[in-house]
Amino acid sequence: MGCRAVAHVWRPTVATITMTALPGHNEREPGRAYTVTVIEIMGTCLGRTRAEAKTLDQVRALVKTFGEGVAAQHPGQSFTVSVGVAKGSRKPAGFDAANRRNGLGEQTWMRTIDKADRGNPGLAA
Repeated sequence: MGCRAVAHVWRPTVATITMTALPGHNEREPGRAYTVTVIEIMGTCLGRTRAEAKTLDQVRALVKTFGEGVAAQHPGQSFTVSVGVAKGSRKPAGFDAANRRNGLGEQTWMRTIDKADRGNPGLAA
């Protein structure tokens, strides 16, 4: 009785991706080299959806399509897309690293408010 070698073929699993559009913006303070991100977590949700993806590139495409749809429904609104993986799903390879550094395009629709610009309506008098 001998051992038979079994070739294992890696196949990516399908992950259920959740996306939520939340109002927000970036603020640039005078004399500072960085911006502050403000996200209205307890604010009005601009949209929410779930979709399936196997790869990081598919997740990026889903975020882009979802964000463009939200932008069309809410013209002029500044927002970010919160991206997650549903409980019980395996994350696509590289998901966590990409999600930490806006590598999925989540902040594509975020505007920056320059606090040094006195003509800015968001600046207190």
